[in-house]
Amino acid sequence: MINNDDALITLDEAAKLIPSGDADTLKRMHRAGKLVCYRPGKKLLTTTADVIEAVKVNSRVTRAKAPQGRPDAASMERSRAALDLVLSQLPTKRKKAARAEARPPRKP
Repeated sequence: MINNDDALITLDEAAKLIPSGDADTLKRMHRAGKLVCYRPGKKLLTTTADVIEAVKVNSRVTRAKAPQGRPDAASMERSRAALDLVLSQLPTKRKKAARAEARPPRKP
C-alpha cells in the first residue's frame, strides 16, 4: 500500500510544502545531493517524505544567541542596577560640604 507521503509529486507541488519555497530551490537542492528526486520521464519528481526529510536535515535554523559585544536586555538591567548602587553610595557634593562645615577649624 502506498502512503500519501510516498506519492510522486512535481517540484512545483513540493515547493508549496515549504514556506517561501520554489521549484528552483528544490532543483538546486537536488543537484547538491540534498533532495532525492526521480525522473520517470522528462520532469523531476519527488515525494512529500523526501522533501520533509531534506528540510529537516538541511535546515539552517539554529537557536539565536546574544551577539558578542552587544549585551542583552537582562545584562543591561543588571549593569544599571549595579551602577545605581555604586552611585548611591558615593558622597554627594552636599554631603561633602556638610562634612567640611562640621569639622572644627585647624589649629595653626
